[in-house]
Amino acid sequence: MQDEHVQTTEHGAAGAGGASAHGGESPQAARLRHAVTPWLNGADTFVYILVGVVFLVGALVMLGYTVVTFLQSLNGHAEGGFPQAVITLVNDLLLVMIIMEVLRTVLSYIEEGGASLRPFLFIGAISATRRILAIGAEMSISGETQRQLTREDFTRRMTDLGINALVILLIVVALYLLAQRDME
Repeated sequence: MQDEHVQTTEHGAAGAGGASAHGGESPQAARLRHAVTPWLNGADTFVYILVGVVFLVGALVMLGYTVVTFLQSLNGHAEGGFPQAVITLVNDLLLVMIIMEVLRTVLSYIEEGGASLRPFLFIGAISATRRILAIGAEMSISGETQRQLTREDFTRRMTDLGINALVILLIVVALYLLAQRDME
């Protein structure tokens, strides 16, 4: 009677005679794969942790820079006065939020072992909102300085506003569809 070697693969399937789910690889190749894969997964997680730490440090530095810049502008060290200082503050805070959403994506990958679409949609929505606010700010500041916009500049800005508004609308629809899918 011949002994038949049964090996369980990663997915719980049993193979006879040492054959695995990886196309009949040799036992030596299977041992090597089983030895290397955990190490590579650990290295992958370690790199994601380092990336997350760098994003966190970047967000904190940007937040500190934003506060310092705003306080300096209140002391009269900024061009454009108080309105420009507030616009810059909001714009920079939205950038910090974008960095934090990317960090949230990295954390999600570390915790769940995969990426989700939602954080990227939030990043897109924040980015589009940031651009809309920047265009509005540019237009209001140009109105305060009595600088007339050329027809070409006005058309470009309105097109930019329309595209970003459409992006936000599409992102809202995508988030709604994702929520509906999750409810099923």
